[in-house]
Amino acid sequence: MMLHVASHNWGTTDVHSLEWQAMNFYDAIVRWAVPVFVMISGALFLNKDIPLRKIYSKYIFRIFTAFVFWSFVYAVAYYATKRDAVKALGHFVAGNYHMWFLFMIVGLYMIIPFVKKIAESESLTKYFLALAFFFAFLFPEIVNLISLFSEKYGEFAGNLVSNFHSQFVAGFTVYFLLGYFLNNAQISTKTVYTAGIIGFTATALMSLYASRFKGEAFGGFYGNHTINVMCEAIAVFVFFRERLNFPARFIRALSQYSFGAYLVHAGVISLLGKFGLHSLTFSPVISIPVIAVIVFVISFTVSAVLNHIPVLKKYIV
Repeated sequence: MMLHVASHNWGTTDVHSLEWQAMNFYDAIVRWAVPVFVMISGALFLNKDIPLRKIYSKYIFRIFTAFVFWSFVYAVAYYATKRDAVKALGHFVAGNYHMWFLFMIVGLYMIIPFVKKIAESESLTKYFLALAFFFAFLFPEIVNLISLFSEKYGEFAGNLVSNFHSQFVAGFTVYFLLGYFLNNAQISTKTVYTAGIIGFTATALMSLYASRFKGEAFGGFYGNHTINVMCEAIAVFVFFRERLNFPARFIRALSQYSFGAYLVHAGVISLLGKFGLHSLTFSPVISIPVIAVIVFVISFTVSAVLNHIPVLKKYIV
């Protein structure tokens, strides 16, 4: 939620301004969110045997019904403001900007039986993660750096890497499997936390300097498949695995309402914006965390209400 609040006006604000630096800072420190969501899913789903029928009938079907409902709601809202039926229909089919996550997670659920076979072998897991480090993180980051200075040579390097057709290890499957691996492995927390701090710092600084170099907002180092964001995600995941001591009731409530809150929050941000409350309403140093908290409270409240309505609880949240 903070990420989406921070990104509002990010692309249109002067990259040399203090306002943009605040947006960049808040954006950078929460870039771990999506990877960690996927890692948590991997840690949970790959740790148990789930029949393929159940994966489709329970998990994928619920996401499908939720997508149809909320995509319709966002499409209607789009039509109400734009009065363009064709684009509203496209909006419904593709979903609102934040709903790409639903497509991705369904894709991961579909391949659980295959990924689980890899997870059952420690050597295969390590081999998969090693390949993924090079093809999903290192090589793309090198291409990213080259592209920053030369689009021509960046395109050449990108085509060279793509010739390997390494999609098998280059998607979000790596985070899915990484979550399972980290949840069961004995690792040095000191090393992980150090890498995480470096990752947070690198995300903010590289984005700042790259944007100033190009003279416009540059988000190449915000990517989920960058080494800096990967280090952030691993550090956050391990920290909560080691230090999670919130009351179980509180965790269960957050877990129960989080899916609905995620689906709702983009609409809450948009609605607040229409009332003039966004990242530039006042200093982003204060406005971004304040608005993020407001969005969090409203979104989880709406989700909690919907979760107490039996039919809606089962199909849309």
